[in-house]
This record gives sequence, C-alpha cells and structure tokens, in this order.
Amino acid sequence: MSRVNLVILWHMHQPQYRDPSTGQYLLPWTRLHALKDYWGMVKVLGEFPGVHATFNFVPSLAAQIEEYASGQFRESWFEIAFAHAGSLSSEQKREALVRAFQLNDNFLHRWPRFQELRSQVLSAGSEACIAQFVLQDWRDLQVLSQLAWMDEEYLAKDPIISELARKGRGFTEDDKEALRTKQLELLAAVLPEYRLASERGQIEVSTTPFYHPILPLVCDTDIARVSNPHTPLPHPAFRYPEDAREQLVRARNYHEKIFGKPPSGLWPSEGSVSDQSLEIAMDLGFKWFATDEGVLGRTRNIGSGATPPVIPRTAATSIRRGGWNGPAAQWWASFETITCRTWSGSSIAA
Repeated sequence: MSRVNLVILWHMHQPQYRDPSTGQYLLPWTRLHALKDYWGMVKVLGEFPGVHATFNFVPSLAAQIEEYASGQFRESWFEIAFAHAGSLSSEQKREALVRAFQLNDNFLHRWPRFQELRSQVLSAGSEACIAQFVLQDWRDLQVLSQLAWMDEEYLAKDPIISELARKGRGFTEDDKEALRTKQLELLAAVLPEYRLASERGQIEVSTTPFYHPILPLVCDTDIARVSNPHTPLPHPAFRYPEDAREQLVRARNYHEKIFGKPPSGLWPSEGSVSDQSLEIAMDLGFKWFATDEGVLGRTRNIGSGATPPVIPRTAATSIRRGGWNGPAAQWWASFETITCRTWSGSSIAA
C-alpha cells in the first residue's frame, strides 16, 4: 500500500448572531455548538498525541465565543432556559417550545422524558401545552433542552452533569442553576483549550478574513467575470482592496491576541481566491492557504480550453513571493493537493 500524506482541516464558522443595535444574540447556535462540539473536538486529541490537525477559526466566531465565556452576554434562549419556571411568560413559553426541540433526534432520544414532552407538544399543539404544562414540565424541558447540548465528556465524567443525565427527570431549580454554572465553565474553556493544543504543537490554528467576506469581491467585483462572464455585477464596480487588507489585518491581530501567535495559514471565505486577494495575504505574512477542487480545477485550466482534470476535493498551497504573477494559471505549479471528503459541513482531508 502506498503512503498517504494526511491532513485534517476543520473549518469552524458560525455567522455573527449578535444584533449590533441591541447587543442581544438572536440565535443560540454559537453557544450551543461551543458546548457540544468545539471544546470536545480539540480536547479529544489529547488522548492521541500522535495525531495532528489544523483548525480554522473565523475571528468573528471566536469573538462570539469570547463574549459568551465572559458571562456578559444577552441571549433570549439562554435566559428562558435558566429562568425560574414560575416566572416564564406565555411568549417565553412559546419560544421554549420552538427552541427546545431544535436538535438532532439522537440527542433527544437519550432521555425518555424529553421524548415524552415532545410527543405532548406534537399531539396537543404548542398553545395547549402552554396552558396545560405544570411547573415540573417546564423545569424538565428547560434542563433537558440544555443538557442535550453538553459535551460528551461532561456527560460521562463531570460529577454534576453526569448525575443530571442519570436523573433524567424531576429536576429542581437548584439542578438548573448547577447546569447553568457548568455551561459557563465549559464556554470559558473552549478557546484556552485550542491555545494549549497549539502551544504543545499538536494543532495549527489558521484564520479567515475577520467578518468572513468574499475577499476577491471586496478587492474588485469585476473579478467574478473570470469564472462566470455572465454574472450580474454592480456598475460601477465595487473596488476596495484596502478593506480586504483590513479584514486580514484584523484577523491576524485578533488571532495573535487569542492564540498567542499570528497565524501562518488562511482559509479564504468560501475558498474564494484571486491574484489580488492572495497578493495582500502574502504581503501580510501568510504562508499557506487552502481552497477546494472547483476553484483549483478551473484555475489550472484558465486559457487552456482543456477539460478540467479530476483533482482532489481540497487543495492547499504555500504562498511564496514570486509564486505567482499575472493569471492564476501561472502559479498553479506551487500547489500541493490533498484529497478531501465532507462531514457535517466541515472539511476533512483524507
């Protein structure tokens, strides 16, 4: 069997869910995925010191996690989930019945009581349940809806969380407060765990333009015509390469603050690249970037008229001064490709 060079690349991205006008998180997904996924994904690597991986953190996601970790945040679903059951308004109960069951059925089926509550909502309807649920129903719904998002290691090993999982029903307000404390503890552990893994050399953390813009279009919207001559475009063209540079400057500065050193690697938003955007990245000290087969397949054949070859699903390249000049086809030779398959929206090179 021939030897395979394996690269594992996880792209960590959530949109900015925080409303800038109110400071409130409109949706809970950054918090919930930080609890269920982000900490555990890097923590588990500690059990396999010979395994290395790259994690790409979008700065606007890390900034949201950092705010959650501070405990100084506003999020409607968090407030509802941990409010005293007797204080919930009808509107809050209505939101609880929507949010509580927005999760994979595998996590819901762990607890018969959770399934029982959903069955009641499905059969009787939300309005009937708002009128009929007693305080114990609301407390159980609050706790189970949050317990389901806790990391597997917490569920298995943390004495408080594992006991709540074993209990499964009949929760008290004290149980709810204990779970709230553990959630905040876990949120505060996420980013430090990545920094520790990076410092011991087991992972590399790369970055993305700060707010996840499509950088080539920020540089010059007319670049879209290279891949699709019929794309409707604004007139006059939008050309702000200085904004593209600022996105990368902010990303590097924030990354260094959080992880202790500037990033070497870049995952361009949606894998989008252009000569101009990559020249900016090179000038700012980035040493490699990654994109996907569609981009690189077309890049290799610009102007050739040939049918794009079958190439790996993800490709990475070093950024070298002089590595390209002019059309992207001229710097294809600097690419080193790796195969990739997709799992749950994350790229895994294999």
